[in-house]
Amino acid sequence: MNYFFPPILVVMGLVIYQISQKSTDRDANPFVVVIMAYLIGIAACVGAYFLFPKQETASLPMVKTVVWSALGIGLGAAAIEIGFMLAYRAGWNLSLLPVSVNVCGAVILILIGLFAFRETLSVEKVIGMLLCIGGLALITIRK
Repeated sequence: MNYFFPPILVVMGLVIYQISQKSTDRDANPFVVVIMAYLIGIAACVGAYFLFPKQETASLPMVKTVVWSALGIGLGAAAIEIGFMLAYRAGWNLSLLPVSVNVCGAVILILIGLFAFRETLSVEKVIGMLLCIGGLALITIRK
């Protein structure tokens, strides 16, 4: 796969995801919606598993090595799904919620990257982080 396909896929998925979340019937049980979404997601992943080239690693032994990360991804994804749905129901705007949570998440991940993964922080990254925080403050100020 080329370099730009994965981020383009993420952006497309993000747009479809946010519009679908915002458009969900307010009376629908959010847990039922997420269960249905995950079943559809599982079907899509099973189909893609057979369409894309296989990796060298055997699937069954790999399960042991990824169980903890899969647990974290699953719990994190469920929290994201329910959190977005409840935030939209509470009145958040489609144009504001994704930006707000992504900026907050990015700042937290920068700090985790520094301390837990020994990543480096350049002056440009600090300036970018400050601009993101400033932008978040500007777009969330209510008059």
